[in-house]
Amino acid sequence: MKVKYFFLIVIICALFQWTLNSQTDFPPVELPDLPRFYFDALCYDSGELGVTRLDIYLEVPYEGVNFTKKGDTFRASYEVSLSVYDSVETLVDEKWWTEKLEVKDYNQTISQTTSNLSQRSFLLTPGLYYVVVQIRDNETNKLFRQKRKIRVRKFYDQPFALSDIMLVSNVKFDSGKTIIFPNISGNVGNLRDTFYLFFETYSNNPDTASFFVNIHNMKDDIVQRDSFLFQVGDKKQSCFHKIMTSKLIAGDYLLQIKAVINKTDQSVEESERTASSSRTFIIRWRGMPTSVFDLDEAIEQLQYIADRKTVDEMRNAQPEKKREMYQEFWKKKDPTQKTERNELMEEYYARVAYANKNFSHYTVGWKTDMGMIYIIFGSPSNIERHPFNIDSKPYEIWTYYEINREFIFVDVTGFGDYRLQNPIWDLYRTRPR
Repeated sequence: MKVKYFFLIVIICALFQWTLNSQTDFPPVELPDLPRFYFDALCYDSGELGVTRLDIYLEVPYEGVNFTKKGDTFRASYEVSLSVYDSVETLVDEKWWTEKLEVKDYNQTISQTTSNLSQRSFLLTPGLYYVVVQIRDNETNKLFRQKRKIRVRKFYDQPFALSDIMLVSNVKFDSGKTIIFPNISGNVGNLRDTFYLFFETYSNNPDTASFFVNIHNMKDDIVQRDSFLFQVGDKKQSCFHKIMTSKLIAGDYLLQIKAVINKTDQSVEESERTASSSRTFIIRWRGMPTSVFDLDEAIEQLQYIADRKTVDEMRNAQPEKKREMYQEFWKKKDPTQKTERNELMEEYYARVAYANKNFSHYTVGWKTDMGMIYIIFGSPSNIERHPFNIDSKPYEIWTYYEINREFIFVDVTGFGDYRLQNPIWDLYRTRPR
C-alpha cells in the first residue's frame, strides 16, 4: 500500500519536469507568489473636532525586495506612495517617501521572518475612502500595488466608543514605556499560540466596563469566547488584551469586541453605555499555501495522497494535535527539507484550488471525477471534447502521454456532470468519496 501511495507522490512531483502538449486546454498551475508587502489601515480619535486619524501601517518582507552587494553590506531601497481617494475616487491626500535597507548577512536578504515597517497618518472626515498603496523596487523598477476600501469611523461627539483593533505580535514594557510590535499581515499562525489586541477607548466619564470578545469562523460559528473588565478613564485609554489561539485551527476568523459600561444610573441610555469594534485575522502556519483557508477541509482533501487511516486520525484529533499531525505529514513529503517552503504541498493545493474553480458542479470541484484526476495527475497532455455527438452523450477523453494513461468522462445526465468511465482504484487505490 505504501509503495502505491508513494507512486502517487512521484506522479505529482513529476509535474515540475513535464512539458505540456500544446493541444491541452489547461494552463499550467501557478504556484503562489511571495507576498511583496502587507498593509493595515486603522482609525483612531484625532482629538480634533470633525476629523478622524487614519493610520496606515506598511510591512515589506526582506524577501520581497532585491538586495545588491555594496562592499561588505547588502543594500536595497524602494519608493512608497500612499494615496487616499474619496467615495467617488477623487484624490484627497497623498504621501511619498523612500525606504533604504542595509544588512551585513546575506541570509537576512532572503529571510521570510525579517521585514521593514513604516507608518503614516492622515486626518480625514468620517466616510468611505479608497486607499491605494504602491511600492516600486529601485533595483528592478518593478511596481507592486494594492487597493482597499476603508470606512473612516466617527469618534468625536460619541459618549462611548472603541477605536479599530490592532493585532500585536508582542508587547514589551521598558522604563515605564509600552513598546508594541504590530502584526500587519493579519496572520497570527506563527506566534506560539498567543497574540495581543490593542485598541483605544473613548468615554465621557470614567467607569468600569465589561468587554466581551467573540471569535467567529467563516461559517459564522462562535469558536471562542472571552471576557474581561477594564477601567475606561475620562477621554482616552489604551487597552491591551491577550488572545489564546492554541485551540484554533488554520483558517480565517472574525473577532468582535463589545463593551458595556457598568453604570447603575438608569437615566443613562443603553446605547450610550455600549460600544463595539471588529476585525478579521487568519491563522496560517509558515510554509502553508495561501489557498488553504480551513484545516479540516485541507485534511479531507488529502484523500488523494494519504490513506483512509491517516485522514481519519487527523480528522478526529484534538485541534492542537490535528495541526501537529498535518504539519508532520507534509514535512515528510517536503522535497526541499532545508527551506521553509514545501513545493509539493503548494503544488497539491494549487491543483485543488484549480479543481474547485473549474470543475465544481453539484458538488465542490475537488470531489468531482475530473477534479480527482486533475489533482492526482495534473494537466492532461491532450483533451478530446465531444459535446454534440448525435449518437452518444457528451464526453471528454483526457490523455497523459508521460504515464501512458487515458481517462474518459461522460456527461450521463446531460447537465455537465461528467463521470469517469474507467475507475483508477485498481491501480492507484485512491479512496472513493
